[in-house]
Amino acid sequence: MTAPTTAPTTAPTVAPKGTGPDPTPDPTPGRTTDPQPARTTGQESAPRGRLRRALPVLFPVAVVTGIGFALYGRAGELAALVLRPDSVPYLLAALVANGLAVLLSMTTWRTLLADLGPGVPGRTATRIYFTSYLGKYVPGAVWGVLAQLRMGGAAGVSAPVVLAVFLLNLIVAVLTGLAVGPIAAPWTIGAEAWWLVLPGAVTVAFAVRPGLLHRLAASAARLARRPAPATRASDRGMRRALASATASWAVGGLHLWALAVMLGAPPLTALPVCVGGFALATAAASLVVVLPDGWGAREALLLLALTAVLPWQEATAVAVASRVVCTLSEVLVGGAALLLTLPRRSAPPARPIPAKD
Repeated sequence: MTAPTTAPTTAPTVAPKGTGPDPTPDPTPGRTTDPQPARTTGQESAPRGRLRRALPVLFPVAVVTGIGFALYGRAGELAALVLRPDSVPYLLAALVANGLAVLLSMTTWRTLLADLGPGVPGRTATRIYFTSYLGKYVPGAVWGVLAQLRMGGAAGVSAPVVLAVFLLNLIVAVLTGLAVGPIAAPWTIGAEAWWLVLPGAVTVAFAVRPGLLHRLAASAARLARRPAPATRASDRGMRRALASATASWAVGGLHLWALAVMLGAPPLTALPVCVGGFALATAAASLVVVLPDGWGAREALLLLALTAVLPWQEATAVAVASRVVCTLSEVLVGGAALLLTLPRRSAPPARPIPAKD
């Protein structure tokens, strides 16, 4: 489905001060009596132009800095786990599980993009997604949006469609994460946590009536003092996005389960605790936009879940190892995707062979 585009409204042009009709015009034809407005306009646009040229350089530097911040101080804990002779299979399984979850999250975003916007080649869509995805390591939620706006515009996707896909993808991810999270409640909170089934019921209601998600997106836009999305996804597209997002949480939680079992957690009990705890902690921490990728907030919530199956010290080690494994797998998958989708350079035109005399 191609989203309708709205033609921009042209505002009436107001002449700057000093450029309008003058009762005493300059007798010299072609001269302006006050060149100051043109000079001021140039002075104002120059910094903006420099900023636009610097963004392609500053954004990757900020991403690398954020990744380094996420890994800082955790090399010792990861090395201690790797040095154990029986830990390597668990760590590899955790890396693979979270890598698959990242690919499933890309599937959710691409499903919404294909449903809302014009057709975008797979290589281009993958490159847009992973460029903005790695931007989550930069503090603030605006960098990923800016990357999608810039690259989406270059691919022919209008800004309203890019913003609608971003907002719907965020809502779908948070809703499904909060719906998967309560499966850990019986082991972490007990029977008193019956009310945690409400997010799951809400998500099922959205799957039955996907149109309700658009109302939720409009309400979220009003709270953020932004215009509501002007485009609507189809019911089929929304259900596919909800399904792939739920699968992403389930597969992603397996990485935490592998780490917990590695440190002695009972496998059967730890499975729902880890899958539900990871989904709930990550979805809730993603709303803390002032921290890169919810750093610190996710670990605190994971500890509350992991202490149901592990002692405090081992639970802390698993939470820290989870952050390292997630960061490494996301960087490896995202970096590989960006390398595989590099723009292909066209061959230079052949030089004409000079004719012999």
